[in-house]
Amino acid sequence: MRPALVLLFALIAACSSTSSAKKSAPGSSPGSTPTPAAESSSTSAGPRVLVVTAHPDDEIAFAGLLYKVSSHLGGTCDLVVVTNGEAGFKYATLAESLYGAELTDERVGRARLPEIRKRELMESAGYLGIHGVRFLDEQDHRYTTDIEEVLGPNAKVWDLARVRRELDAVLDQGRYDFVLGLRPRDESHAHHKAATALAAEAVLHQPEERRPVMMVVQVVEHVKASPLQFAANDGGLVVGPFVFDRTQKFGHQGKLDYRVVTNWAIAAHKTQGTMQLFVNRGEREEYFLFGEQRLEGARKAAELFERLREPQFESKQYDERAESGAARR
Repeated sequence: MRPALVLLFALIAACSSTSSAKKSAPGSSPGSTPTPAAESSSTSAGPRVLVVTAHPDDEIAFAGLLYKVSSHLGGTCDLVVVTNGEAGFKYATLAESLYGAELTDERVGRARLPEIRKRELMESAGYLGIHGVRFLDEQDHRYTTDIEEVLGPNAKVWDLARVRRELDAVLDQGRYDFVLGLRPRDESHAHHKAATALAAEAVLHQPEERRPVMMVVQVVEHVKASPLQFAANDGGLVVGPFVFDRTQKFGHQGKLDYRVVTNWAIAAHKTQGTMQLFVNRGEREEYFLFGEQRLEGARKAAELFERLREPQFESKQYDERAESGAARR
């Protein structure tokens, strides 16, 4: 059995047991184009974050954290996307007139979507402040929850040796503080589980003295908030959730929150019709330590999320008579 598959099953069990190509730097104009992740500078004032996902739209799950790390903490956020997104043709009905192609026809969609979805992701990345993007262009073959199709001993969907080399190279060059993936569950898309497993494997390949903290995310409503979870084998080590609250208020009269920028990113993925239905949904990004769980990793995670709770924007006061052309007092 492949190492990543063994690792994934072990980590899912551990998580279950604890639960009852080019862009300017962050702060650039919306829609600017990211650089390849491997070319991203290895130095930055703030935290360095790498997100590893399967598809070009999965970055939405990390939207609030990415935006605030890049725009408020002065960090660098990079992204690796494993597949080419060609299987996202079924719900592209409304995008057909926009792109002038019958994208819901499987043959047409698989031929056209990889390039279209790259452009959509680049737009989303610009809004979120993602600095570098690397597309691995592996096949997005079909929806399945069976991870054996992707990581099993007879799997031929992805060139696994190549993906492993690419991830190792990105981590070697990026010197990241955190590596993030989607939280795997039994019912998760096998591509999501596989991308997270391969990312976790690459993290463990890094020398211990500079090994990044691996975390996984799930997006939930406030009413479904998860209780604190602890590592079973380490006297009270918190493994999550570390929470980014997208409903943090700011702006005039506190009318704005981070769902706004998340909605910008969602809107970029016009070929993914069902993605648009997530506008204003998902108020909490819940992050959990994944893989090797050390006290130092929990401490770094706690420090990061404490900083992410800081107010980002100055509160401005306006003359009560002012309307659209309000002047600051």
